[in-house]
Amino acid sequence: MKILIVSGGKAPSRELLMEQVVTSSLILGADRGCQVLIENGIFPNYIMGDFDSIDKEVYKKLRDLKIEMFEFNPEKDFTDSELAFEKAIELGATEIVLLGFTGTRLDHVLANLGLLDKALDLGIKCEILDDNNRIFLVDKNTILKGKKGQTISFNFYNTVVEKFNIRGAKYPLVDYRFDGFTGRTVSNEFIDGDISITFKSGKVLVFYTND
Repeated sequence: MKILIVSGGKAPSRELLMEQVVTSSLILGADRGCQVLIENGIFPNYIMGDFDSIDKEVYKKLRDLKIEMFEFNPEKDFTDSELAFEKAIELGATEIVLLGFTGTRLDHVLANLGLLDKALDLGIKCEILDDNNRIFLVDKNTILKGKKGQTISFNFYNTVVEKFNIRGAKYPLVDYRFDGFTGRTVSNEFIDGDISITFKSGKVLVFYTND
């Protein structure tokens, strides 16, 4: 079951939002993400957060709609995004798409990358999307598809990555050791076919990006 979570970071374009809405079984709104949904005429199945970042009129409308609501004290141990993520797991998600999980708050963005790690450990497909990026985490050899000229980047996540190889890309790489964040594997490109990445150990962040 695919669950879409819309949170309060950089709001997606309507095109991206609707593309994900129509392919999702359930929609969760996290704090200001609820306002993004309502402003686009979309009623989520669940809403949650401390609701300190939404307009009072929107908050009232959400209550009037009697959408199932989980309201939390602003002084809490987890972000609204993480609480929504945990709810998606509780609901039985096999795939989670995260919108509004990037933006100006880099501390939140880094914390949200940790949600990709949690999902991977649970065997749940999960990715962060915005209008310029698609981000996901892998822990095994992977074949990646993309159009010629599409930019793709890779980076270390949390543990050392041994013998990292890139094949089929504009800039191949052989037996590279990731032991921290690096620019060495940023801004590669698809050329005439699939890109393959292989590695012996660790986890790798994959970024499909466009300007």
